[in-house]
Amino acid sequence: MAVDSFSEKYSNRDSESFKDKEWVDTLGDRKLLRKVDLHLLPILTGLYLLSFLDRSNVGNAKIVGLATDLKISGPEYNTALALYFVAYVLFEVPANGYIALPRALLFLTFPPSLKRFNPRVWLPTLTLAWGVASVAQGLIKNKAGLFGIRFLLGVTEAGLFPGVIYVFSVYYRRRERSWRVAIFFGGAALAGAFGGILAYAIGKMDGVGGRKGWEWIFIIEGVLTVAVSLAAYFLVPTWSHSAKFLTEPERERLLARLNTDSDAGQKEEFQWFYVRQAFKDPVVWGYALLFHGFAFVLLTVPPNALAAISIGLTVWVSSRTNLRAPFIVGAAVVAIIGYIVLISTHTGE
Repeated sequence: MAVDSFSEKYSNRDSESFKDKEWVDTLGDRKLLRKVDLHLLPILTGLYLLSFLDRSNVGNAKIVGLATDLKISGPEYNTALALYFVAYVLFEVPANGYIALPRALLFLTFPPSLKRFNPRVWLPTLTLAWGVASVAQGLIKNKAGLFGIRFLLGVTEAGLFPGVIYVFSVYYRRRERSWRVAIFFGGAALAGAFGGILAYAIGKMDGVGGRKGWEWIFIIEGVLTVAVSLAAYFLVPTWSHSAKFLTEPERERLLARLNTDSDAGQKEEFQWFYVRQAFKDPVVWGYALLFHGFAFVLLTVPPNALAAISIGLTVWVSSRTNLRAPFIVGAAVVAIIGYIVLISTHTGE
């Protein structure tokens, strides 16, 4: 649709006139959404794929000799894994919101966060930081180094997932987000499948340059992340109200659509009231418990490939029925059954 016709059709509409009415998408809206999808989904899904790849490759590294070379016992390996999630939980909220400061200290910019900068700067910077941390995993010489770098990896990756979900909220209405979040979240499943194949191939480099195969897994995958992060500075979009890839009429239309659903497209000031409100919401706690409850090189490929397919089918049915909770609870039940089977299965060793 030409900019002039788009402008003529929509620019004179006051978004408030749609506030209490059901919005009916037009052909122009669908074209607008496709344009937003093209600029958001590929790069943000790619970043999350790399995030999951860099956090989970420690399992593949263990299979090809990390634990043996560093003389790490089973409990110590589990401690290294746990330290990542400790850091992730501690830094997830600070990475995406302001910390209230006294007026005299407002000139300080610590801790850095999504809302202090903007997505185009913040998300690629996080990616660059964890890419460097991932490379550093390939340079460690003892278990203390592994503990420290796993904690640092958790710190640097913590802001990506909630940051991207927040970015989605300033471009898409709530009923439109499920598809996009599913595609984005599917990057984790693809990373599991792709990561197993990649690690298997990289593991064959054992002895190249005097390094072990598990060291090359961390180094090569980390370098890949660093390279993508540099490109991301030019690809990740900024806030919807100042998105350069949209024309002025398109931005007005996008914000008008958001205004019928929420006011997420506009600048929101941080208020502790909303933090307290979130902590009092039982749905938030329920989702948190489910999410963290879910939380073999080539053997990792089939389940993750199946997970990617399952995500696509589930979100399709969910969007058709406009239901969310039954699918979340159903997935949790399947996971619980899977863990029971896992616990009750004996290898005979």
